[in-house]
Amino acid sequence: MPTSRRHRYVRLQVTWLLGALLGLVALEAFSPGAFFLLAVLGFVVLNELLIPAEVDPRWRGRIRRITVVAIAGAAVVVAVRTIQLIAPGVLP
Repeated sequence: MPTSRRHRYVRLQVTWLLGALLGLVALEAFSPGAFFLLAVLGFVVLNELLIPAEVDPRWRGRIRRITVVAIAGAAVVVAVRTIQLIAPGVLP
């Protein structure tokens, strides 16, 4: 990945994270779980949009591992929040 593409990727990722943070704060709905879910959503969407489909870069395997860990973390956040909503008092 040429340096300009890396910079664009990082710039877009940081912009997404800041936008998510500001949006949650503006709506007074900030929670670490909600921010994490939006961060994972942005990560997956940006990867799909910016990684070339016709060529499989060497670093794509590392991105896949990070994506799997991020999606597993998002599943944990959703499971914890669901348990908190269904059975209040079970989890802090």
